[in-house]
Amino acid sequence: MIINNTKNMNRFTKNKTLIYSFIISFLFFISYFINKSDFCDLVRGCPRFNELFIIYSLPFITVLVFSLITFKLKETTFYFWRNFSVWFIPISLIIITFLPTRTHGLDFVPMTKGAVMFFLTILYSAISIVLIIFKSLKKENEKSSQG
Repeated sequence: MIINNTKNMNRFTKNKTLIYSFIISFLFFISYFINKSDFCDLVRGCPRFNELFIIYSLPFITVLVFSLITFKLKETTFYFWRNFSVWFIPISLIIITFLPTRTHGLDFVPMTKGAVMFFLTILYSAISIVLIIFKSLKKENEKSSQG
């Protein structure tokens, strides 16, 4: 079975990426607030998925930031960044799925979901900045050399 990659990639337009990342980021902050406040003590049956949702939704804050940055840039810059994001984010989520949520405290380098996702988010941000600057400057240099 052949998957039409172009059709799947066209689902991630500037507007949809901005809207989805905003919604997930908003839910991240609500979950973080609920997790850190006394709200769970006041309400019986506070959801236990909060911590995992916070960890899994963390990358979408950076997706929101970079979708805002690329929103006013040329389409080619957005598509360049989007193509990178479409494979990096799912791979990051798959990697953290197999890591423990907590360690026993005896680990020299604790490889927990939160720590690895934090590192992967920083890595994603650094690579995204480089890609966006590279693609933006590449287009400007091509225009100035033609003109």
